[in-house]
Amino acid sequence: MSTLLGISSAVISGACDGSYGAVMKVTKKWEWENIWMMFSITALGLFPLLLALWAVPDLLGVYREVASPVLWQTFFYGFGWGVGSVFFGLGLYMLGQSFAYTIMMGIIAVGGALIPMLVTNPASALTSGGIIILVSMVVTIAGVALCGHAGKLRDDGLDENSDDASSPGTRRYSSFKTAFLICVGGGIFSCMFNLAFHFAGPIAEAAALQIGESSSSFRANSPIWALALLGGFLPNFFYCFYLLVRRGTWKQFQQPRTLHYWLWGIFMGAIFAAGVTLYGVGASNLGKLGTTVAWLVFIAAGILIANFWGVITGEWKGAPKRAERHMVWGSAILFAAILLVNYGNYLLP
Repeated sequence: MSTLLGISSAVISGACDGSYGAVMKVTKKWEWENIWMMFSITALGLFPLLLALWAVPDLLGVYREVASPVLWQTFFYGFGWGVGSVFFGLGLYMLGQSFAYTIMMGIIAVGGALIPMLVTNPASALTSGGIIILVSMVVTIAGVALCGHAGKLRDDGLDENSDDASSPGTRRYSSFKTAFLICVGGGIFSCMFNLAFHFAGPIAEAAALQIGESSSSFRANSPIWALALLGGFLPNFFYCFYLLVRRGTWKQFQQPRTLHYWLWGIFMGAIFAAGVTLYGVGASNLGKLGTTVAWLVFIAAGILIANFWGVITGEWKGAPKRAERHMVWGSAILFAAILLVNYGNYLLP
């Protein structure tokens, strides 16, 4: 194990996660369902399967060794995460990379520890670690509320006739309240991925026996990623398919001068897959603190990079200074919540 490799991998994985949504800004002739369909096929279907087949040669053999209820639970919670992924993508498209990503990842960071704790071991909520996680939830609500107020101030202050008002990520909704609730839903449902991993321990153990590595290693966990993301692929694929047919936007795949958009869609999926891969490398190289330290570094790097893309692509251009200050303070509060939840998670028995 290498601490330097673990930390650097977690940083790069966070940067990838905070960047893949920015690709939607360069496919302006496509609607959300066009680019998100490409993303879903590559990021949630193709790449995880190829990665698992590389990591574990007899992938089907691993699944055959595991009881059916475990497989179905992993798939089901992955499906729930997929619903959150639909909201996540819509939130990025509607409200922009910096604003939407910061809110959703703040909720995911806290909810990812809180929900599994309440579902699998409610009594731990009364321990010192559990109480800290509950406090972090309150801090998260405050941070999300402040960021939400910042977003409302931003959009109220933007000039409707400016170029910023028509660019992807700033004016793709009819109601700010609805778009904001979509972001909250994206954060809450996305927490279900942690439940998928919690119940999928036997899958990693079966893979570890086959490849001769620890069940906590990245390669041993690859079959979990493949199965959970397959569950997540379904709601993303079918919702995009529904929009493409209902709105007739499948025709936009055939627009002239958009052939390179297909490559952008594949690249978007590759960035996400690279982030998943590097997070696994980071966590497995940090030993017992892997899921705590790597997760903290991953979230922090992702939020910073997402805000970087938001700033340089003009999401806050023309916004009142008061909105920017509220966003900075809201982000700082969410960072504090992330620190608290990681500390509480570390203290849990």
